[in-house]
Amino acid sequence: MNGMFSLIRKEISSFFGSITGYMIAMVFLLANGLFLWVLPGNFNIIEGGYATLSPYFQLAPWIFLFLIPALTMRLFAEEKRVGTFEILLTRPFSSLQLVAAKYLSGMFLVVLCLLPTLVYFYSVYQLGNPVGNWDGGAAWGSFIGLFFLASVYVATGTLCSSLTDNPVFSFVASLILCFLFFSGFDFLAELDVSTAVKSFFINIGISEHYASMSRGVIDSRDLLYFILVCFVLLFVTAIMLRRRQQPVKSQVVRLLKFSVVLIVVAVLAQTWFFRIDLTTEKRSSLSDVSKSVLEELEYPIVIDMYLTGDLPAGFRQLKQAVEDKVQDMNAWSDVSINIYDDDPYEITNEEERYKLFNQLVGIGLQPTDIRQNTDEGTSTKLIFPGAVMQYGDRYVAVNLLKNNQSLPAEENLNNSIETLEYEFINALKKLLSDGRLDEVSFLQGQDELSDEETHDIRMSLSSQYRVTNKTAEQLLQTDTIPKAVIIADPSSPFSEQDKFYIDQYLMNGGSLMYLVDPVQVSLDSLSRGETTIAFPRDLNIMDQLFRYGVRVNPNLVQDVECIYIPVNTSPVGTQAKFRPAPWYYSPILTPSADHVISRNINRLKAEFASSIDTVGKSGSVSKSVILHSSSYARVVGTPAEVSLQNINNPPARELFNISNVPTGVLLEGNFTSIFKNRPTSEYNTLGVDVKQESSSAKVIVLSDGSLIANGVSMSSGKIQTQPLGYDQYSQQTFGNKEFLMNAINYLCDDSGIMQLRSRVFKIRLLDKVRIREEKGFWQVVNVVLPLLLIFLFGLVYNFIRLRKYKR
Repeated sequence: MNGMFSLIRKEISSFFGSITGYMIAMVFLLANGLFLWVLPGNFNIIEGGYATLSPYFQLAPWIFLFLIPALTMRLFAEEKRVGTFEILLTRPFSSLQLVAAKYLSGMFLVVLCLLPTLVYFYSVYQLGNPVGNWDGGAAWGSFIGLFFLASVYVATGTLCSSLTDNPVFSFVASLILCFLFFSGFDFLAELDVSTAVKSFFINIGISEHYASMSRGVIDSRDLLYFILVCFVLLFVTAIMLRRRQQPVKSQVVRLLKFSVVLIVVAVLAQTWFFRIDLTTEKRSSLSDVSKSVLEELEYPIVIDMYLTGDLPAGFRQLKQAVEDKVQDMNAWSDVSINIYDDDPYEITNEEERYKLFNQLVGIGLQPTDIRQNTDEGTSTKLIFPGAVMQYGDRYVAVNLLKNNQSLPAEENLNNSIETLEYEFINALKKLLSDGRLDEVSFLQGQDELSDEETHDIRMSLSSQYRVTNKTAEQLLQTDTIPKAVIIADPSSPFSEQDKFYIDQYLMNGGSLMYLVDPVQVSLDSLSRGETTIAFPRDLNIMDQLFRYGVRVNPNLVQDVECIYIPVNTSPVGTQAKFRPAPWYYSPILTPSADHVISRNINRLKAEFASSIDTVGKSGSVSKSVILHSSSYARVVGTPAEVSLQNINNPPARELFNISNVPTGVLLEGNFTSIFKNRPTSEYNTLGVDVKQESSSAKVIVLSDGSLIANGVSMSSGKIQTQPLGYDQYSQQTFGNKEFLMNAINYLCDDSGIMQLRSRVFKIRLLDKVRIREEKGFWQVVNVVLPLLLIFLFGLVYNFIRLRKYKR
C-alpha cells in the first residue's frame, strides 16, 4: 500500500514539477471561462439569462476530450520511453495495484483541475434574482456526474498509455476512444436499425448515462455503469501490462470470468435499482400515477419533436426540459421511449415546408412566432413548440407551450415546463385507450347550444371520449352511465322530472358541468344597435344548484379587463370609421392559479357572465373557485338596460372596485339529493332506485353559457365554425377550450393524472440589472480567478518542494 502511495505522489510531483502540467490545467480553465462567460453562443451563461450551470455540464465532456488524454498520456508511456517500466513491474505489488495507483493519480489531477471551476458555482449563486435563487442540489448532482464521466475518461487514457511508449500516440488514441465512448454509439443508434438495437447502442454509450446524472439525478444503474466500465478498462489495462509474462490462456479465462460477473451484475441492476433526485423541486421524479401508466406500455414509443433548430434561450430551456422528461420516463419504462428532432426548416423547398406546416396544424399542433435578430435586422420565424407521440399505429399531438398572453415569456416557459409530465402522461393515456373510451354526454331537451355551436369542443373531446347527446331521462337507461354530463347554456326551464333524473345521475356517482346564463340578453337587438333589457331567466334549476352548494346570481359582471369591439365613431351621414372600444359586458376571465384545472391557462373570453356565491357549510362538499374576474370589476343588478351606446358613456372608473368576482366553482364530495324526503313516484317513470346521498362526485358550475360556444357563420351555403375562444376583432384565441378540456378531464379522472398539473417549479433567472451593470466584472472573475488559483497552487507547491529538497 505504501508503494502505491509513493507511486501516486511520484505522478503528481512529475505533473506539477514541470510547466506542462500547469499549461494543461490553465488551457482547460481558460477554455471553460471563455465559452461560458465571454464568447457568444448557446453555452454562454450570461446570454442564457437563467441561473443554472447546465451549459457548463454540457460543455465539459467536450473539453475533457482534450484535457484528460493530455493528463494521462504519460502515465505508462513515459515509463516505457525512459526505461523505468520494467523496474515498476519488479515492485512488490500486483498489476491491478500498479494500474490503480496510476489511475488514482490521474483522477487526483482531474479533480485538482475541476476545483477552481467552483468559482462558477459562486458566481451563479450571487447573480441569481434574488441572490441564491438557483438549484444547488441539481448543480452538485451534476458535478457528481461530471466526476464519474472523468473517471471513465481517465480509465480510457490509462489503458491507451499502457499500449505504447509514445505519449503523443497515447494522447491521440485516448482522445479518439473517449470520443467514440461518448458519441460513437449515439451515431450508431441513428442508423436504420431496429429499436432494440438502437436502445442497446444508446445504453452502452456514455452520453445517455452522463446526461441522466448531469440533471442532478443519481440513478444506481448509471453509477453501476460508470463503475463497471472503469473496472473493465482497468482490468484490461492490467492484463495488457503482463501480457508478455503471463500465458494467453490464463488471461482469456480471467477475462471470461470477469465478463460473466459483469453481465450478471448488469442484469440484476436493471431489476433492482434506486434513483435519488437532488433537484430542489424534485424535477426529475415521476409520480406513482405516471409510473403506473408507463408500466402499461407494450411497444416502444417514438416522439417526433418539432421544437428544434436555432432557438432563443428560453425555448432551448424548454427543449432541454422535454428531453430530460423523456429520459425520466425511460428510466421507469420497460420499453424504449425514443425522441427525435425534426426541424421543418431543413426542408429547403418552401412549398414543401408549408405543406408540412399545414399537416402539423391539421393533427393539432399549435404554431407560434419568435423574433430573431439577424445581420439584416429583426425577422419573424414560425415554430411548432410541440411533438407527435406514436405508439404502434396510433399517434397523438402534444402541445408543449403554455402561452398566456397576460404573463411574461419567462413565466410562460416555466409554466410549460411544469406541465410536461402531465402532457406526456395524458398523451400516453390516450394512446393506451385502444378504443375503450369513456362516455361524455351533452344534455338535450332544454334548448341547449346546438351541435354546430359546440363543434370545436366536441371535436377535441372525441379524441379522448365517446361524445353523445342524451336527454335527462336517458342518463340512467343504460348499465353504464356517462362519465360526465355537460349542460351547455340551456334557455328553457327544466321540468321537475328532468331535475330528478339529473339529480339521481349525480347521486349514482356521475359528474356534472353546468354552463348556465341566469340573465337573458337579446343579442339580436344589440347587433342592430338597439337598446335591450337584461332580465333574470327562469331555468327552474337554481334551487338544485343551491342544494349542491352554489348560488348563481341574476346579475351581470362588468370588468375593465374586457374584449374590445369595433364602434363607429363617425357622425351620422358620413363615412363610417371604426375604432376599438372596451365592451365591459365581455369580461376576460382569469383561471385560478391554485387549482389543477385552471393553473397555467390563458384567460377566457366571456359574454354576459354572472357572479356565483358558495352557500352552505356542509363538511362533505368542498368548494373551489376556479374562474373569476380581474381585480377591477363591478356587478350590475337586473333588470338593466344594455346598449352599445354605453360605450360612449362608460361607468366611472372608481366603480370598478370589486376584485376576483367568482364566475366558476368546483364542488367535490358527497352531495345530498334535492329530492330527499320528497315523494318521487310521479317523476320516477323508469323506476330507478332512488338515492338520497351520493358517493364521491364532482360538479362544476360556470355562470356563462357562451364559454363553450364557438362562432358559427354561413359561407356559400355551408356552415363554418370558428375555433372556441377565438375573438374575430383582435384575432387572438383565448383559453376557453383548454380550460373546458381540463375541467372535463378532471370530472372524468379516476386515476389522478390531473394532479400532475399541480407541480410548481420556481423560475430561476439571473439578475438582469446586475448583468447589465457588472457584466465585465463577472467575466473577469470567472476567467481570471480560476487561472490565479492554479497559479497560486503552483507557487505554494514549488515553494514547499524547494524547501524540502534544500533541507
